[in-house]
Amino acid sequence: MLVGALLKRARLPAALVFALMLPFLLESWAVPGLRVASYTFSLVLKELLILVLPFIVFSFISASIIRIGSGALLFTLVLVFCVFTSNLMAISMGYMVGVWAVPMLSLPLGGIQYESYLASALYVSLPTLVTNRQALIMGLVVGLILNIGHHSRLKSLIFWMSDLSFFFLKRLFIPILPLFVLGFAFKLHSDGILHSALQIYGKVFILVSFTQLVWLLVLFLLASSGSLRCCWQTIKNVLPASLTGLGTISSAASMSVLIVCSEKNTDAPVLIRSIIPATINIHTVGSAIGLTILTLATMRTFGMALPPFSVFMGFAFYFALAKFSVVAVPGGVILIAGPLLQSLLGFSDDMLGLITAVYMIFDPFGTAINVTGNGAFAILLTRFCQRWHIIRWKNGNGDSDDTIRRLQGRR
Repeated sequence: MLVGALLKRARLPAALVFALMLPFLLESWAVPGLRVASYTFSLVLKELLILVLPFIVFSFISASIIRIGSGALLFTLVLVFCVFTSNLMAISMGYMVGVWAVPMLSLPLGGIQYESYLASALYVSLPTLVTNRQALIMGLVVGLILNIGHHSRLKSLIFWMSDLSFFFLKRLFIPILPLFVLGFAFKLHSDGILHSALQIYGKVFILVSFTQLVWLLVLFLLASSGSLRCCWQTIKNVLPASLTGLGTISSAASMSVLIVCSEKNTDAPVLIRSIIPATINIHTVGSAIGLTILTLATMRTFGMALPPFSVFMGFAFYFALAKFSVVAVPGGVILIAGPLLQSLLGFSDDMLGLITAVYMIFDPFGTAINVTGNGAFAILLTRFCQRWHIIRWKNGNGDSDDTIRRLQGRR
């Protein structure tokens, strides 16, 4: 029984790891047609997922707000404040580490160039009827309106939409997730992105990765009340979503997996289905740390003096605000941060080109950190809202959320 349960729990993470490693294992065996077909399938599936994501976001947000009840408006304000604060803290962490460690690195002067050697056999671009941001706003508005009065039929419709979305995620998308990741793994391997990153900016990559992992550990320890056993359990539960983010380079594409994974870490699925869709693209601690250290490394490469804390925090403040407008595409963070780097830190066009190339190379790993960090953030915000009675949610048995003690008590 125990062995069977462990194998069932490890099946999806093992399949995702295998999907990421398969291109390396088949380097001399996989025919070009197989790689192209796999990558094409992943792109088509990603387009379909992006098409339905606004529907999922709207249904989850509106249904969660309805279930939350009278505390919904306060909850929304708390969520926005906590996201901004968490991003700003991660940027500050990246600055403190970067100012100390970057001067000790020996960095080459020049750009990073890489070519795409794998293309899709079919170009698919589905129209965007509603953006995720619009769906998020509509979900919040509809949920708040339906909390005023009864509106029983409309509430039932919203709950039905939410159940349909959850069925799609758990029963349709999750089972084919390894195939979804495999195509992007072939793409990363064919382009030689990982090799280029380690060859030219390997030391910076190690510094960024180490800092991100330490920050994640801090977040998960806080979410686990300092319990190492609980911390390890929560990280294992979120791991499939982390691997999805690594393979697809898209937080939005991993949102469905993260919701399912995070519900294992808390007894408040109503809050999880509200927090994660609302924060998946705007709460990005991995990108906050990674881009900050890369900014300092780029300035050092071009012979610029590293900015003092007071100067850099001006950039950090606007960068944390700009994260609320990040586009849900690979490299979306650098797209909104580029103008800030030029106007506030004096980046030239060459510097912007260099940091953009390096950031795009590191983006798969940063995305995985973003997704994992959102898993910890969801636990922390859920516990904060319940402890301070911002949300008075009960589980199906009428008991208060007691997940941390339950995880700590596992043998």
